[in-house]
Amino acid sequence: MLNELQRLHALILVSLEQLDELTVHARPPMDRLPAVRLALTRASRARTLLLKHKYDQLILLAPAQQKAGIEALKVEGAANLAISTQHIGAWTLREIAARWPDYCAASGAMRSAMRKTVQKEAALIYPLLSISPGRSAAWG
Repeated sequence: MLNELQRLHALILVSLEQLDELTVHARPPMDRLPAVRLALTRASRARTLLLKHKYDQLILLAPAQQKAGIEALKVEGAANLAISTQHIGAWTLREIAARWPDYCAASGAMRSAMRKTVQKEAALIYPLLSISPGRSAAWG
């Protein structure tokens, strides 16, 4: 599971960097933007689903001082999925083209939040997944 989570985090971060590069343009680069958004959405949702099915197990195995942090990630994960779905629904390609500066600002806020989430997940979950080789079978 650790390798898969790291892979998904890497895909998310690459897509975020690509969006950073695209949103500095004066006009929306519609030839590249849809593909980058789709890649980000796919990686983010795959990460969310992966963790959704493992949070309870992570909480059980986490040291006492980390349980609250993992619980918070679990709650945040559900909330972030709803926020992301709303963002994607609100920012259709037509809306992006019509309101590019507004999209860039909204996208910037989303990218910042996503980076923070990836950082928190890496800090809290990676160590749990790499504690002991004997546990690796439990993570699937």
